Amino acid sequence: MDYTTLFTPNHQQKPNFMALAAAVLSQAEDLFALLDSLPTAWSLDTAVGAQLDTLGALSGLPRPESAASDADYRLYLRARIAAFHWDGTQASLPETLSRAFPDREATMTDNLNGSVTASLSGDAPPFGLKELFPVPAGIRLIENR
Repeated sequence: MDYTTLFTPNHQQKPNFMALAAAVLSQAEDLFALLDSLPTAWSLDTAVGAQLDTLGALSGLPRPESAASDADYRLYLRARIAAFHWDGTQASLPETLSRAFPDREATMTDNLNGSVTASLSGDAPPFGLKELFPVPAGIRLIENR
């Protein structure tokens, strides 16, 4: 929208005033465009490189040495963040796993002996599933690859 059209006719006839108003308003438009782009630029789904590293650092999850690619690091971040939000119950586990691995099939089965078996479809990540799956304290995780 051209906000300079909202000025009264008395002001619109002043070229210096209109030039100053146009310059100031163009800066505001640039700022609004920047603000509109921030959610996309800093989304876990679209961030890359340094942006993704910053998101991880803000979450307290720096990039592990084994997660060299952005895709692996994104998988790691999504899984760890979902684990932080899990309430530890068997009933909420399917929702947590679908949030953690939206593009893959993930299962975790309670073996009823103090261990759980975890599996993840697709290519194996460069780090162990123990870093990805939420496991309560004292429970052993068995990786099924």
